[in-house]
Amino acid sequence: MSEPVGLSPLRQESTPVLVADQLRSRILDGTFAPGAQLSEHSLAERLAVSRGPIREALQRLIQEGLLRSERNRGVFVVELGTEDVRDIYLARAAVERTAAAVVIGLDDDEAIGALQERVEQLAASIEGSWAELASRDLQFHLTLVSAAKSARLDRMFRTLVAETQLCLLRLEPFYAGREEVVREHQAITDAIRDRDLALVDRLVLEHMEVSAARLSPVVAEPDLREE
Repeated sequence: MSEPVGLSPLRQESTPVLVADQLRSRILDGTFAPGAQLSEHSLAERLAVSRGPIREALQRLIQEGLLRSERNRGVFVVELGTEDVRDIYLARAAVERTAAAVVIGLDDDEAIGALQERVEQLAASIEGSWAELASRDLQFHLTLVSAAKSARLDRMFRTLVAETQLCLLRLEPFYAGREEVVREHQAITDAIRDRDLALVDRLVLEHMEVSAARLSPVVAEPDLREE
């Protein structure tokens, strides 16, 4: 029996990917605060790996928008200013309003069911941590964009995911109750189910504009931008 052509041994995730996962988690949970400098040497010692994988992991996170590199200074955790937040939600609105319109046109019951499932997962997590709720929130929006079946819309949205996570984690103080988060996403899902293009467009736009407005005073406060 001849050997199959084109197959190669499966490889476990590389060290740079694992390092990037750890650093990403520590940035998102606040262990590495906005403005904090990350040292290749220090990280290599703490994680017991060589500096090569650290350097590659840092480059990954720079591409995701979680880190920034300053010539002759080093690598720092990104600090999102007011204009950054507005721009993130402007870009999200462009992608998600388009995706929602496409989903309505597809009239795909399976896609609507997937969105409803995400809303129910949101509702089930309101007694948990805000980080868990924020993760469920993001999953709803990933599902919405994915339902449009556009590889390019999906790719555009995924470039915003890391920065969106940073924003979502700061939104907790601005909701009177977590049920409000569920209501907002249920309203979007219902409008898509009803094929009400005007309503869903308005709801998605409001969702983005209100979130950006809520966050703008927070990211402008000096004590949140200086470490």
